Amino acid sequence: MQMKKFLIASIVLMLALFTVPVFADDFQEGLDAANRGDFERAFDIWEPLAKRGSALAQFNLGLMHDKGEGVKRNYKMAAKWYKLAARQGISSAQFNLGWLYSKGKGVRQSFKRTVMWYVRAAKQGNPAAQFNLGLMYDIGEGVTPDYKRAVKWYRLAAKQNNAQAQFNLGQLYESGERVTQDYKRVVKWYKLAAGNGNELAQLKLGTLFEKGKGVAKNHKKAAKWYKLAAGQGNEIAQFNLGYMYSRGIGVKRNYSEAVKWYRLSAGQGNVIAQFNLGVFYVEGRGVRQSFSKAASWFRLAAKRGDAEAQFRLGMMYEDGDGVEKDPEKAVRLYRFAADQGHAMAQGNLGWMYVNGNGVEEDLDEAAKWYRRSEQSSKTKHNRNGEPLSSLR
Repeated sequence: MQMKKFLIASIVLMLALFTVPVFADDFQEGLDAANRGDFERAFDIWEPLAKRGSALAQFNLGLMHDKGEGVKRNYKMAAKWYKLAARQGISSAQFNLGWLYSKGKGVRQSFKRTVMWYVRAAKQGNPAAQFNLGLMYDIGEGVTPDYKRAVKWYRLAAKQNNAQAQFNLGQLYESGERVTQDYKRVVKWYKLAAGNGNELAQLKLGTLFEKGKGVAKNHKKAAKWYKLAAGQGNEIAQFNLGYMYSRGIGVKRNYSEAVKWYRLSAGQGNVIAQFNLGVFYVEGRGVRQSFSKAASWFRLAAKRGDAEAQFRLGMMYEDGDGVEKDPEKAVRLYRFAADQGHAMAQGNLGWMYVNGNGVEEDLDEAAKWYRRSEQSSKTKHNRNGEPLSSLR
């Protein structure tokens, strides 16, 4: 299964109090108050400084109105103070003002002004502004897509260790849709992003090492990167790591570890991890054998439309393994799987019609499903309960 392309699409809002003193002691007194959580006191100190032209006091007042700290949240007032600070060259004020324009908060939405303020901040080296400009040109948000400009701004942000920019550059070079595909650059940018903690880059690196794309195939390194991404809660990395432990690929085979990672992935709704856990409970791999728990996991996957889980759960209802015997439920589940082309479910459904088990006996209907089963067997490969390989 191909992993969906991930694009970091979060526009960043810079929310950090400036610490450089302006108007010396007074500004520092306000900063001390803010640092101890007394925002009302900080506001009272900074407001007169801002009115006297202190750019940093103006920025911090904008930030307080933006976050609702020390005052009631008011985006219009935030925009007012950001604008005053931005005109004095405070890059973070320029960035935050651009963000407000992009969202239409406190100001009339204007992507033209967003770009204007982001560019001013970006030219001063603001990595968040550089990244957001790259993203806007990449996905065409408020501007005409321009991949040369996207790469330009991503590169500037990436050179300042912006992990999202590094990851997005890797994706651009991997896709080859808008720039020339170049796996050497893919690996370079993913490694930088992964080293900066980007979980999707860690997942991607694991995939590259597992497949041997842009790097020599190395399952140990694949497992290493999957584990880092899995530790950050990445569902696909958790599944892939579980599979590697179940088969002893890149790591020593360990069914208990496989169950651990499958369970984490399954808990996030990963259908195939849910199915594989069902198989493990049926076979007693890494867990105490339990048909009732197997049925629970198959049921979760079956509800999400997994044909193999529907088939396996149908057999359990037919035989009464781990669940109360219920031929009618078995027929219903077989039909769900059969309608997806599952050959064995089609065969079993035919058998149910032959024997009138859960349905009225109907030899014509049985013959229909047997024919479909034979045809499906020629064209499709059923999983037959074997745990699935890595997701992509």
